[in-house]
Amino acid sequence: MTESVSDRPPFLAKLLVAGSGIMALAIAITVPFLAIFLAREMHMAPTTIGLLIGSSVFFSIFAGFLGGTLSDIFGRTRVLLTSMLCVALSFVGFYLSHEVALMFVFNATLALSSASFSPVGKALLSDLLPQEHRVRWFSYQYLMANVGFAVGPLLGVFLGLSGGRAAFLVAALSYGVYFVLLFGSLRTGRAVVVPAAAAPEQAEGTVLSRFLDSLRAIATDRRLLVLLIAGLLLETVHLRISALLAQDLDMNFADGAGILAIVMATNAITVVVFQLVASKLVTRWDPVTAIVLGGVLMFAGMAGFATATTTWHFVVAMVVFSVGETFIVPSEFAVVDRIAPAERRGSYFGAQTFAQLGGFVGPYLGGVLLATWNGTVMFLVIGSCALASAGFYVAVGRRVPGLMRSAPREETAGVAG
Repeated sequence: MTESVSDRPPFLAKLLVAGSGIMALAIAITVPFLAIFLAREMHMAPTTIGLLIGSSVFFSIFAGFLGGTLSDIFGRTRVLLTSMLCVALSFVGFYLSHEVALMFVFNATLALSSASFSPVGKALLSDLLPQEHRVRWFSYQYLMANVGFAVGPLLGVFLGLSGGRAAFLVAALSYGVYFVLLFGSLRTGRAVVVPAAAAPEQAEGTVLSRFLDSLRAIATDRRLLVLLIAGLLLETVHLRISALLAQDLDMNFADGAGILAIVMATNAITVVVFQLVASKLVTRWDPVTAIVLGGVLMFAGMAGFATATTTWHFVVAMVVFSVGETFIVPSEFAVVDRIAPAERRGSYFGAQTFAQLGGFVGPYLGGVLLATWNGTVMFLVIGSCALASAGFYVAVGRRVPGLMRSAPREETAGVAG
């Protein structure tokens, strides 16, 4: 496969964006209903189910960094294809397994392989596209993933797959189809790709030594470490917002479950609808400005939850919260992209997954605050993390040349779709 750069967004970039939707759809018809499947089919106790599903977070964090770093060593497409194949095999393993131990094994392989795809895919998009085009394509990728996650559960219910074994085969087939498309495009030369780093046979040192070099480089980059703290604070607010809302609504509202369903549907719809608008706006701003605005809107949404007394209050607050989310997510990737050395781009995007620890911190801290005080305090304290994160981004932005500057208007205007 000869690798070169195209002036226009290449076919592979479009395939990566479309694939984000396909993969999200496959995940969404299975993972949200995994607890139901484990209870009905495997007869697992609630504590065992919680342990199995909760462990995925830690596997995902490790896999994100590992996959990103390996893509710097072996090349993006090799890692992407391997991770996709492993995800498909993990779903097949779920379908065939009837033992609890095997469920833990395949849950681990699913988390490891699926989590490695995201940072590698973003690193490959960065390799393929000029810098002034990247934030828009990160937005497209985020949009397609949200469409998949919004449609997936509804499709699973409509097809009668929810909580059943057949859903795992459908998910495996979806990944298999995407694998064939990506592999076929690479083999036929239709996909134009960019080398991530030197080929393994040309690189100096062993794979282990290069992995440790990447780890040392990341651990000593103060800019990245501050950004990881800032990212963790944002993930504390929004990664598990459904858990925070569920606890408060269940305690304080008679129809808490119904309100939660409406509010979370509002989140999905708002993100999908507003993302196209946000993708145009964030290309005109510098990424730090977009994140700061998103953090302020996210805090405003949390303050809305803190004072909400009716369903409509929660819906309006969620719209504000979700608009902030659409500004933040693609801009976070753009910030990391701008500070990452080209030869370690996969490692930097992989390191960004450590911020997902906020998905544990948020619900745990929220539970403590809710038990000690009330929902109002919980939402305001957790929401203030978004404001603190914005402060971190401003501090880093002032220290990185060009970070608090948008792409030239004439360059962004000519992006091919």
